[in-house]
Amino acid sequence: MNLRRTLAVMRKEAWHILRDRTAFSLTLLSPAFLLVALAYTLSVQVREVAVAVLDGDRTLLSRQYVQGLGASGDVVVRYWADGYAQVERWLLHGQAKAAVIIPAGFEADLRAGRRPALQVLVEGTDPNAANVALAHISGYSRRFVARLVARTLARAGMPAHRSGLLPVEMRLRVWYNPTLKLLFGLLPAFIAVVLGMPAVAATTALVREKEQGTFEQLVASPIRRAELIVGKLVPYIVSGMLSTLLCTAVAVFWFGSPFRGSLGLYLLLSADFFLATMAIALILSALTGTQQAAQIGAVMIFFFPGIFLSGIFYPIFSMEPMMKLEAFMVPTTHYVFIGRGIFLKGQGMALLWPYALALLVMGGLFLGMAVLLFRKRLG
Repeated sequence: MNLRRTLAVMRKEAWHILRDRTAFSLTLLSPAFLLVALAYTLSVQVREVAVAVLDGDRTLLSRQYVQGLGASGDVVVRYWADGYAQVERWLLHGQAKAAVIIPAGFEADLRAGRRPALQVLVEGTDPNAANVALAHISGYSRRFVARLVARTLARAGMPAHRSGLLPVEMRLRVWYNPTLKLLFGLLPAFIAVVLGMPAVAATTALVREKEQGTFEQLVASPIRRAELIVGKLVPYIVSGMLSTLLCTAVAVFWFGSPFRGSLGLYLLLSADFFLATMAIALILSALTGTQQAAQIGAVMIFFFPGIFLSGIFYPIFSMEPMMKLEAFMVPTTHYVFIGRGIFLKGQGMALLWPYALALLVMGGLFLGMAVLLFRKRLG
């Protein structure tokens, strides 16, 4: 690959982005505006939130409590912990959105008429799921203890209202997003969605050249396919990186979102994300012949799966197996995990590498397919 020819194509494409108002808006400005719009308008409720349980009492009553915890379907007990470290690991990796810790002496306290204590840990990076888990666990725990106290008093011939015992003492801790502010969990995910705009712009620009016949000059030139592809992609990746900085600034300074991780790592993994999305854009541009078809295809690929399959509103670990498989085939899904991990948890590469590797593999595979599909010839 000749560096001078590649740089020439890059300069041509960068000049096109700066000169074309539509391309400039799509790559640099529209992601920030879309982020603001999504942040102000979207929120939904979820069910089947994954919960972990650490039963330190291991009695019949504690097992009855856990058995009824997921009966309504709002939460699902997916994990049984042997120790506190296991609970921490599940919460840190996002596998469990909440954890209930039943202390030793739970049944004994209830039988003796003392108020039992339960510890509830909530992973706050997804406020929708966290609020559902918090409300359900709190309400269910109080109802469970209240029913037990009422039965005990009834056997003693005393009316339930005579008891001054408060049903249960809830010791609540919310990790990573203590206020459970919905926007703080949504903003990193919305950034992942709106940063699909540079890929849309790249797709449209490539197909427009085919429509307008400007490929004639490239056909007559000595530029190779790899040089042409790299030269056209790099300016859009660079503009996407600038848009990443702009969206991060909007999230932090406009909406007050915390940013606990490394900005350098976030930009590095953003480049990884753009590699995957731009490679898909190349494939799409090679398979479509009109700008209208390219735009429709780009929206169907980058936005609808990004919104509905990436775990923004519905936790990935609560999805059906086939839907979960489809979700992990979308680059946005991995970038949502990266964004939430860096923004809210301050995670580093030691925990984010599986998502980074998935994006890198996607980018490599799709780029290889694009090189095979892309033909340096007229449409």
